Parts: sequence; structure tokens; C-alpha cells
Amino acid sequence: MLFQSILVAALALLPFAARAAVWDVTVGGTAGLVYTPPYVNAAVNDTVHFTFNAKNHTVTQSSFEAPCTPLLGGVNTGFGNPVDPTATSGFPTFDIIVKDTEPIWIHCEQTGHCPMGMVFAINPPPTGNTFAAFLAKALALAPPTTKKIKRSASYWYQNGTPMRRGASESAATPL
Repeated sequence: MLFQSILVAALALLPFAARAAVWDVTVGGTAGLVYTPPYVNAAVNDTVHFTFNAKNHTVTQSSFEAPCTPLLGGVNTGFGNPVDPTATSGFPTFDIIVKDTEPIWIHCEQTGHCPMGMVFAINPPPTGNTFAAFLAKALALAPPTTKKIKRSASYWYQNGTPMRRGASESAATPL
């Protein structure tokens, strides 16, 4: 009888011991073009709960090798959840239930957001293909910026480098 009582008590507690965690992630919002936090270390059966804030962002799975390219067959919320910048509640959400502890790499598909660093990871490794390395790969995809400081008839500056004027600015060469 004592064994039965202990067994019943243990089984009653089982749902509490097996509860999975919920990881809240903010997409965009006041922090800017980022996911907050930028990554989570989740266990199997944990839920990663994304809340979409102002503007129109996505949760799109990619690979470590190509951080800003959607992974064929991967998670993709798509567009369609635009949020009014003045909204303070009622934000759209999306959940990923973690099935294993392998890394899941995510980016925002909105034009220009991923190369500006809007990336996220579930279970990034602490060495090798780290979140920092994933972020660096995304940032490396940003187009070079051209800052024109001064123009004259024969030269102009690009990123602080004086350039000789060619037939067009695209044909310009360094001085």
C-alpha cells in the first residue's frame, strides 16, 4: 500500500517535472532591427515564442553558411503580420517547439534587415559556428556604402578615398 501511495504521488508530480520552458523573443520593436535576445539555449520540447513588434518582420530559417537565404523547407512566417508603429498591444506571435538541440539559424527577410544584423539562433554552439560568427556572416552581406564628402571637376571622395572621375562614378578609379 505504501508503494502504491508513493507511485501515485510520483506520477502526480511528473507533469511538473516535465514542463518545458518558454523563451520569449521580441522581433523588432524599440530595440531596432534585432531579435531580443539574439539567441537562446533551449532544451527539447521548449517553446521559442516570437512576438512581432512595429513594422513588418519575419522569422525565416536559414543556414549558418548562408545566413540571409531562406532554407528550403525551413520555418518561414512570411510577411503578413505588419504592426502599426503606434500599437502597444495585440502583437502577432509565432512559436517554434524545439525538437532537438541542433542549432536553428533565423533571419528577417525584410529587405536589408538581415545584412544589418537582424538574425537569431536557437542553440548556437559555444565554439566554431557560434552566434557571433553567424552575425558576422550576415553583416558581411551588407552592400558597401558610398559616402561622398566633396566633389570637384576631377575627383570625389568615396569612403574617405579620393577617386578620379571617370565617364561615370561607377568607372571611377582611386587617385
